[in-house]
Amino acid sequence: MPTVIDDTIDVAVSPDGQPVSFVWQRFLYTVTGQPQAYFRRLPPWWHGGSSPERIDQELWRVTAVRDSAHEQHAQHDGHLYDLCRASGGWLLALSWE
Repeated sequence: MPTVIDDTIDVAVSPDGQPVSFVWQRFLYTVTGQPQAYFRRLPPWWHGGSSPERIDQELWRVTAVRDSAHEQHAQHDGHLYDLCRASGGWLLALSWE
């Protein structure tokens, strides 16, 4: 079951544009595995929900682990998140339970 977060985050991307890490609530999360990109069609601009220069929303589903001394000693497989690249920056859209 996903939890809606919608917090602004800082994301580091690889040279090919894939997220490799992000900072959320002052903690660094490192992406493990292969991020999956997907796109969602935004409502038509005349509905008032999006600007005319963007017709799709870019989303990335990633598995990430929080980097800290405590987390490195424990065995964690990571947690699933959806990152959204919006026109104003990146958002942490969802956290999957």
